[in-house]
Amino acid sequence: MRRVLLAAFFVAASFGIYVLPSGADTGLFTNVVLSFDFSDNSSPAAVNYGNAAGSACVTAGPNANSATGPVCVNAFNIVSDVLPQNTGGFVRMVAIAPAASGQNNIVCSFQPVLQGQVECGFNFSANGVWEIKSQYSIDTVSGVSSVSVTSLRVSS
Repeated sequence: MRRVLLAAFFVAASFGIYVLPSGADTGLFTNVVLSFDFSDNSSPAAVNYGNAAGSACVTAGPNANSATGPVCVNAFNIVSDVLPQNTGGFVRMVAIAPAASGQNNIVCSFQPVLQGQVECGFNFSANGVWEIKSQYSIDTVSGVSSVSVTSLRVSS
């Protein structure tokens, strides 16, 4: 009887594993991995004392700002890579100001993932170590399902 019961549980568990995920949203990934890429910058992150200091701009994709516009000029570009590469969804990045700086955090709003990447340009307003958070969501209203954090030293 134990063997029959064990076999029944095994079949039920196997059936549940194959049937239940098929009812989930097809675009929902819980195993999304985010990483950072700073390779498209020719100079280190620096404080921008111009009018755009303390701002973020979108430097790639359908919502991109003009690269020569007041917000994007002298911006330090940060790329968030989304893996697996063909994952849809949205990413926002937040630059958290150094605690002693008294400056506000800089937010680059949710942008659609294009070819596995989202890129934002940041105009930093203070020296110090900024914490950069990249946050992934399947859409702009659901909760964040994956986060990646790195630190970036900014100097003038």
